[in-house]
Amino acid sequence: MPSLLYLTQSGETLPSVRFRVAPFVVKARERGIEASFRVIPKGALARIPFFFGLPRADVLVLQKKLLNPLDLALAARVGRRFVYDFDDAVWTSHPNVLDPARRERERAKQEPRFQAVCRRADLVIAGNSFLAGRAREFAAKVEILPTPLDTDVYVPGGRDRAGLPVVGWMGTACNQFFLPEIFEALRPLAERMRLHVVSDEPYAGEGADFEAWSPTREIAQLQAMDIGLMPLSDDEYTRGKCGFKLLQYMACGAVPVASDVGFNREIVEHGRTGFLVREPGEWREAVALLLDDPARRADMALAAREAVVARFSLAASAQRLFTILGFTEA
Repeated sequence: MPSLLYLTQSGETLPSVRFRVAPFVVKARERGIEASFRVIPKGALARIPFFFGLPRADVLVLQKKLLNPLDLALAARVGRRFVYDFDDAVWTSHPNVLDPARRERERAKQEPRFQAVCRRADLVIAGNSFLAGRAREFAAKVEILPTPLDTDVYVPGGRDRAGLPVVGWMGTACNQFFLPEIFEALRPLAERMRLHVVSDEPYAGEGADFEAWSPTREIAQLQAMDIGLMPLSDDEYTRGKCGFKLLQYMACGAVPVASDVGFNREIVEHGRTGFLVREPGEWREAVALLLDDPARRADMALAAREAVVARFSLAASAQRLFTILGFTEA
């Protein structure tokens, strides 16, 4: 039986594991592939016996984590074919790291490790074209595979049509960094909408309701939104983002309004499946247009859903992944 083993930096609470690893493990098993994933221990002393104790696999996929030279060598020996998969600009820092000295320290650590894993891998799988371009500077073979979404699970649901339209944002606490400027721009629309934040930590700003993110309620939380926001700065880190939040909004019936940056441009067709904006005033204009025209909002929500199903479904992505990995005969 062919075998596939993923190594991850965390469990399924991490979005990249939930959506780029766990669903593919399930699909692989359905195809008769012996598939699983293991979480790499955080402690240096625990990692050496961990790597030596791993079973051999036809394909070993290291997902996102950057390893020191010893750990990389130990991990790579486990697979007959060694693959690196990533969906973020892992060689640089998040924009919320404002201290230049800290950014330099992080870059000095992460950049050499990124180059090393790309050179070591038989194949690198990148989540978007920007990431793939960076990997091609060092890797012999690179493929692009956007993060998929199970569009049979992420579906539109009933909304409270009697209340104000919900303009929502869902994301992890570190990305709340992008919200204050946009929320300030939307302040003049406050009486016409309900601004809603769903996150793993409370939002400290004003003017928005907060709801704690829950894995069991995530789909219902998305379904409650009429408009989904995705603000980003325009820099090396955000150009590496794979727009997964947009896919979730669109699949669940919320019209996205997103920063005109990076892979967002490849997901959203401006004016048909959502809006791409840059300046604060453009955020306000796009949201106001959607609030003022419920019929257009409904048409755009339908078009957005259809676009995600056609281009980012889990079934199609799984087939492409197994072809890339050489499991076509499984």
